[in-house]
Amino acid sequence: MTLTEGQIKTIADYPLKDSLARFSGKLGRLEASDEAWRTDIAAVLSVLVAAPAAFSLALPDRGTNVAVKLLSILQHVRGGQIRLDQLRPLIDAVATDSPDTDIWTAVINLIDTVNPSTPPPPSIIPTGRGTPVKTSSSRLDDSETRDIVERELFYEIKDCTHRGVPGFFEKHFDTTKWTKAQAKMLQLILANHDGTKWKNFPADPWEAAVWAWLQGLEKESLAGAQYTLHANKSATEFKERRGQMDIFFQKPKRTKGRFEYKHVLVAGEHKRSFASADFKACMLQLTRHVRSIFADQPMRRFVHAFTIRATTMELWIYDRSGAYSSGEFNIHHEPDKLARALVAYATMDDDAMGLDVSIEWKNSHRYITVEDGNGDEKRVELKGLLVRQRAVVCRGTTCFSTRQGVAKFSWRSDKRQLSEVKLLKLAQEKNVEGVATLMGHREITSIANLRADLDFSGSTRHGFRTTTYDRSDGYTRLQGSESSGSSRKRKSSDDHTRLPTRRRSNSQKSTLRLAHDRPSEANAEANEVNETNETKPSLYAPSRADPYENRILSCLVISPAGRVMSDFGTIRELLEAFRDAIKAHRSLYLRGGILHRDISSNNIIITSPEKADGFKGMLIDLDLAKELDSGPSGARHQTGTMQFMAIEVLRGVDHTYRHDLESFFYVLLWMCARCAWDEVKGFRKEGETPPEESILRKWEIGRFKDIADAKEGHMTVNSLERIMGEFPNALDAVKPLCLRIRSSLFGDTARMVIGTPAGDPELFYDGIIAAFSDAIDKC
Repeated sequence: MTLTEGQIKTIADYPLKDSLARFSGKLGRLEASDEAWRTDIAAVLSVLVAAPAAFSLALPDRGTNVAVKLLSILQHVRGGQIRLDQLRPLIDAVATDSPDTDIWTAVINLIDTVNPSTPPPPSIIPTGRGTPVKTSSSRLDDSETRDIVERELFYEIKDCTHRGVPGFFEKHFDTTKWTKAQAKMLQLILANHDGTKWKNFPADPWEAAVWAWLQGLEKESLAGAQYTLHANKSATEFKERRGQMDIFFQKPKRTKGRFEYKHVLVAGEHKRSFASADFKACMLQLTRHVRSIFADQPMRRFVHAFTIRATTMELWIYDRSGAYSSGEFNIHHEPDKLARALVAYATMDDDAMGLDVSIEWKNSHRYITVEDGNGDEKRVELKGLLVRQRAVVCRGTTCFSTRQGVAKFSWRSDKRQLSEVKLLKLAQEKNVEGVATLMGHREITSIANLRADLDFSGSTRHGFRTTTYDRSDGYTRLQGSESSGSSRKRKSSDDHTRLPTRRRSNSQKSTLRLAHDRPSEANAEANEVNETNETKPSLYAPSRADPYENRILSCLVISPAGRVMSDFGTIRELLEAFRDAIKAHRSLYLRGGILHRDISSNNIIITSPEKADGFKGMLIDLDLAKELDSGPSGARHQTGTMQFMAIEVLRGVDHTYRHDLESFFYVLLWMCARCAWDEVKGFRKEGETPPEESILRKWEIGRFKDIADAKEGHMTVNSLERIMGEFPNALDAVKPLCLRIRSSLFGDTARMVIGTPAGDPELFYDGIIAAFSDAIDKC
């Protein structure tokens, strides 16, 4: 065929330069009898697919560009559907170092000859993983196997669980402050104890018998209480999440049919046996339910819970810094403790129950009062829920839409030197573009306040026994610590903090770093146990003087309003939001001197350009951000988002701007492979089905080093094609862009480059932003 004037101009505008030079000698020796030729041709096609010209060369009457069709040819070559003789004209053009116009002519002729259809998605091998439950740690799917969920939750609470905390009963079950009605209920319950044991308590404490006994106490003694006890003959199923809770309190007549976690006030777990081995299992089951309560009641400050094992009871409080308890007691020997607990659970006011009391309800509308930039109070109406964080020990980030923008509630560490409020103000002072503007804020309470009058100075921390199973199952965690006395040193690119304008060479490790900083953690403060059974320091690193992580609950109102990235409606909207969010990141970093460090699907919002200074996507959530040239952040750990963490960050290398750009890429792949299948979006055509188990699952579960290894393997061209095979066919146009970004981030050589380049960061940004812009032009 003859190239059009437009095609010739495009080829001239986007030259191949020497990107194919290394193939010329090898291609001249290819033989059809040697099946290895497919590997060499695939390497050539990968370079061409990712070339800027491929995105811009339109195909007449096809409604697409060269890159889309060439990607299909590449997959057909790997699959064995294309013969060597069909590729010979292109091979000859590359082997003889022909002009770009000859090479692209050969490519377009190849497309006309082969006329490839979109290849089918890769086959998925179903896996059996037990009964799925609709609950998880923060980075897992809603539907996940119970054993995986509980193992992940174990590492969430492992180092922040306290038992037998002095002052527990005095703080939470103080009868001196009770009303006459509560005191009467207490007397009625205690009347069922004969001085030695509880009347009618079953000799064999199996589930149904104990539940029936508890319901008998409630019927006789707790009539008229605002909350009712549920202890059914068979464990109760909950709506939306598979799982059963033995005993719980909720508001009466709140639901019809199946129960919902959003109505549960107190969670309970019962075991027939008191075997010591049952404690961990019982605790993890209870934590699963608390996890679901926090997920469906994201503004809860803490959750009451309890366990009953045989005749031994333990009362618990879960907050965003972990769990702590009353210590175990025998219900027959200390009947007043059981009685006080039952009455309190049935009659507590909102503050004592851990419900949010900062939000004001009026005429079915909810409001929060914050302080604006002038020190004046501003009343803000909260509308729809945008974001919630599904974990127990975490920042508990919860966002609501407002007329002004977004109201964000989160529990930040009090050790962080610069709060998000200060970073947002700093960004505004430096005229950073594309980052949310602070409209008002308020500090509400803290973990220290919630735990006031409790004594954690003694040896209350529970030491879970680490078993061989725990060490070998792939759920230990990468470690690093800012705490003094840590024997493990951080990996780093060099020994000096520097601004992005300084340059150093290092091909494998970051050349831009933040002094003594740590990698982001994903809701896990855990100990890593190595093969010699040596326990390394936890990121949590509690001390006797400061035994738990003090977090401060604050509310920030930011502008403009937006939608979370997963709510994208068109391909163009998705790509424009990404491009502008990356522009915002560039401005934040280069102009503001601030590195975000927590790029995730929840921290990029889709905005209206007329309300966001022309930006169609913006960055929010600077909780984990860090000012360049500052010292350690001061926080004991960070709670980043596992799925989107860069390979080097997972391996302990200091966080750089390039790692955040890598995270943007992972978010893009996640949106296309996981979120685009939502039937509401309309990308899923009749007959198309998502994979039973996504390749990206490997980004969610396991040790940090295993997830890093999985991501590194997935960033080869071959594996990236497999990931893109999980996209709905309607997103084929995004595939060439993904290959181009992969090339920018990791290079085109057989040896992947995962470190931060020594060159000017602005050039790195420009290349990726240009790739998005080119793809948007073709939408």
